[in-house]
Amino acid sequence: MTSKSFLILTVLISCVAITLSSTNSNYPTINLANLRNFLESVKPYSDLSNAFYSVKGLELLGEKFQPQTQAEICNLVKLKIDKNSIESVFFGLSLASSVPNCVLPNAEYQATINKAASSKKVADLYYYSQVAKTAKQPIDSKVLSKSVIDALKTDSSILNQGYALHIASLLSEGQKTLFDMIEDILEQADEVDKKFLQYEGGVGTTSLVLDGIFELCAKMKQFSPKFDQAKLTKFVNYLTSKRSPTNARSAYFLLKASLKLTDNQFHIPLVLNRLSSVSVSSDQPNLLISITNLVGASVKQVKLDVDALSAKSSKSTLLSAKKPFTAKSSDGTTYELKLVEQQPEADFYTVAISISPKAPAQNDKRFFLVSNSVLVKVTTVVSVSDLQIGVGDRDQGLPKLSSLQANQKLQKKLEADQQSKLYVRFSVKDKLKGSNLEVHQAFLRFSEAKSGREIIFLAQYSNGQYSADVDLGTNSKSFRRLSGVYSVELIVADALMQNPVSWNLADVNLHFIEEQASSAFQDKAALYAKKPEIKHLFRLPEQTPSTLVSRVFTGLVLAPLAILFILWFKIGFNFRRFSFSLSSIVFHVALAGIFGLFYCYWIKLNMFQTIRYLALLGGIAFFAGNRLLRSLAAPKNKEQ
Repeated sequence: MTSKSFLILTVLISCVAITLSSTNSNYPTINLANLRNFLESVKPYSDLSNAFYSVKGLELLGEKFQPQTQAEICNLVKLKIDKNSIESVFFGLSLASSVPNCVLPNAEYQATINKAASSKKVADLYYYSQVAKTAKQPIDSKVLSKSVIDALKTDSSILNQGYALHIASLLSEGQKTLFDMIEDILEQADEVDKKFLQYEGGVGTTSLVLDGIFELCAKMKQFSPKFDQAKLTKFVNYLTSKRSPTNARSAYFLLKASLKLTDNQFHIPLVLNRLSSVSVSSDQPNLLISITNLVGASVKQVKLDVDALSAKSSKSTLLSAKKPFTAKSSDGTTYELKLVEQQPEADFYTVAISISPKAPAQNDKRFFLVSNSVLVKVTTVVSVSDLQIGVGDRDQGLPKLSSLQANQKLQKKLEADQQSKLYVRFSVKDKLKGSNLEVHQAFLRFSEAKSGREIIFLAQYSNGQYSADVDLGTNSKSFRRLSGVYSVELIVADALMQNPVSWNLADVNLHFIEEQASSAFQDKAALYAKKPEIKHLFRLPEQTPSTLVSRVFTGLVLAPLAILFILWFKIGFNFRRFSFSLSSIVFHVALAGIFGLFYCYWIKLNMFQTIRYLALLGGIAFFAGNRLLRSLAAPKNKEQ
């Protein structure tokens, strides 16, 4: 097998493997080590918010802080706490409660706490309830419940509703109205691809709401009937898809919700994953699986019975009756089953799996599998047989073909031109059972060593046999009409094959008439060779008139002005009736401005700017000129 053929086979099998993995990839769990590393990365702390989410998250993971870290946290709280902000007071007091001997002047914050207790904002009421819980202060449940309900009428965002659930879980009375909201909250979740349920605000908000639902249901000692396992599965799908948060707040609430889903009174989702290879056969008959909780840990509440209900494909059955798995680890996370008793038909099989708690907890209905099946495949060894190859005239019928044995290459070189057809016939068979198979990929590869050209033609399957009829005239453009000796190779591959096939069948000497179509097509090196530089030629400027013509034209333009000055000097100037009145000065200044505007239009202004300025100057000149003319005409009217 050549390196190129091996590469093609690898790509083909990889593509099928990717398709397989996309349909049956192992179900992800929330990796606590990754969350721990993320929460650790927030250090050193610079603000109370990130410090709170990091410290509290690490506490949930069992972290014990060193004395130096405790001192740093306490100093940060004393430095950053804002006694006028209930949020800052909540962060500060909560952090101080995690550090031994970190004493804060709680009396200074009491005014802010009291103000928050009567706030009209749900967030303030949430922080107040959490502060009261931390400081072990009494809460007026009836008043706080009414305040929360009234505040939700003003702003009922999903985040505020999540806060309300957490507040209700701390109340001793008045939670019924807030508990009844859970059904409506569940209806507000956005469904994506019929697989995910989430809330606006991302993984942090979704986790906060889920944690609030479970906290309130635990307080009420009943679970919302609308929150079934199907809905919870979609929420779990979303949480695991967002298992790598981008900020400390999201990491904290994701961790809190995930831990809640591993131990609660109502529903505990379990994760099923295949540990063994996807391939099973009579040589490798065992299927090894793992069953863990959402964070990848063992289920500690009960012992489980694990059974395979069936293993079926679209065409065959691998397991038709219920069969129990055997526990392989002391912690109850891994289980094994002998799935193959005798060599079955090659195919992809879906193995359906069920779980049930062992006695005495056999009636515990909390546990369910998020995904209750795994995919396996049975592979087989194939053989390519009955192979025939030959060349004939394209207008004639099927010529006499030469038969080849396995991995045998035709001794003689085949001759072909544009009027020819290459015919290949073969069968793909299951070597163990002798039955004909239809594979995912079966094609001929033509390769020409000199140019490096490769052309692919698919083989068609019909009635248990493959055929490939390559019309060299119709497909001459694929060969770029490049004559030469081409190697013909048969490649057969499938995800269910243990032995992909690459078989060099023959050499074909192709002759094309239109060989000189393009030198770039004939020579691969010439195709990618450096091309001549493209130099841009700018348009040459048009020829201008001579200097003499320009000067004569300028003189003719200025001639009327020269005649005006000559006549003025000859006739004389008359300034006797010029008056220094306001209208006279304004008129002449406006007139001079108009001439100046024309000059500016010539050198820099555009038409629209000029018209705008001219309207202003023209109006001034009109009214001032009119008043000036009336003042000049007044003495004549008196004389008359």
